[in-house]
Amino acid sequence: MTIARRQLLKSLVAASLFPAIRLDRSAPPRPRPLHGLGGDPDWLAIRDLFPLAPDWTHLSSFLFVSHPKLVAEAIDHFRKKLDSDAMWIEIAAFTDAEGRPFAAVKRALADYVGGCPTEIALTSNTTTALAMAYHGLRIRRDQEIVTTEHDHYSHHESIRYAAARSGCGVRYIALFDTPAAARADQIVDRIARAITPATRAVGVTWVQSSTGIKLPIAAISEVVARANRGRAPADRCLLIVDGVHGFANQDVDIARLGADFFASGTHKWLFAPRGTGFLWGRTDAWPELRPTIPSFDPDGIDTTFAAWEDRKDLPPTRAAFVSPGGFMAYEHLLAIPAAVELHRTIGRDRIAARIAELNGAFREGAASIPGVTLHTPRDPALSAGISCFEVRGLEPGQVVGRLAEKKIRTTTSPYKVSYARVSAGVMNKPEEIELVLREIRTLI
Repeated sequence: MTIARRQLLKSLVAASLFPAIRLDRSAPPRPRPLHGLGGDPDWLAIRDLFPLAPDWTHLSSFLFVSHPKLVAEAIDHFRKKLDSDAMWIEIAAFTDAEGRPFAAVKRALADYVGGCPTEIALTSNTTTALAMAYHGLRIRRDQEIVTTEHDHYSHHESIRYAAARSGCGVRYIALFDTPAAARADQIVDRIARAITPATRAVGVTWVQSSTGIKLPIAAISEVVARANRGRAPADRCLLIVDGVHGFANQDVDIARLGADFFASGTHKWLFAPRGTGFLWGRTDAWPELRPTIPSFDPDGIDTTFAAWEDRKDLPPTRAAFVSPGGFMAYEHLLAIPAAVELHRTIGRDRIAARIAELNGAFREGAASIPGVTLHTPRDPALSAGISCFEVRGLEPGQVVGRLAEKKIRTTTSPYKVSYARVSAGVMNKPEEIELVLREIRTLI
């Protein structure tokens, strides 16, 4: 029996000597049906779940979630439990008394991604998940990581910091010359040509926040799989995907896309609590990583504590060893299933269709405005929920500022080459797309 389990049992015995603190054991409220008489989602009712300022048009909600009512209620439910009894967190983590809420989090995410709970490491955001993947990667000085010129600061710097520690090489490649003219076959071909026998990892972003382009991950996975034929495990090329802007707005099981690791925050398109995320990995890929931060994950704590007690190496890495430890905002973490349930209530396919419809309408409209350059492809196979564009004669920040004067919230892309961005979610209406297009026309 490990120290963790022994100390827990001692704590439970000691607690039994004192009057018990009564805890509300009722489950977090389940969302009510949000569909009309015909079975279609009632989008106005769904919009009312979000406490967004009603006098603004919100076209930047992909940046940071507004907690919908059902998620906020779940957070409050767990906050009350934590505030009522400091021991509650250990009871919930290591016994069946509270219904194993930590297991429920992994189970909900695993069901959503089409994988298994044992394939998921819990993190606080996409950035942390990427850092766990790259800093844990077993890589030699004679190997390299290939990534693209289009990826986010967090992805690039995780790679660069990890390379500085390991001494491996890093190469950056362009997947296209002009974003709006990008083609899936061109993207796949450039990645295929970039992989060499020394390539240990390929890092890409599913939906780029720099251009709005959605990469063909399944086809890229096939290219990586072909490159791995005949390779030893230590030479295997791993496909690592920053998936945050495709996760929960595409009707896709990400565990079946063929990637080795998939990093995502849940506090964007999934509407889960702020400060939550995960790293999903194929079962056979986890041994290719080393843990970076000591884990408190209940699924692995017996093993990690036993290794600590005996000063022994851990067995082959599992996802539970990689979840960063330390105390966190547990009420947020444990409320993730409420967000997944909300998605299931609305329908993942209907959410994906609504986001495609609204953002497709924006791209079609923007492409027809003289003086506007749309940089995101109009092809739905290469685009998702973010649209990047320029207005002739104005800097991206000026476009965002002018629209804000009209109480329309948009963003700029934080890259060396920056664009204005519009992003519509399920909280938006078709009339709001018409409004922002009308106001953009007045900027010309």
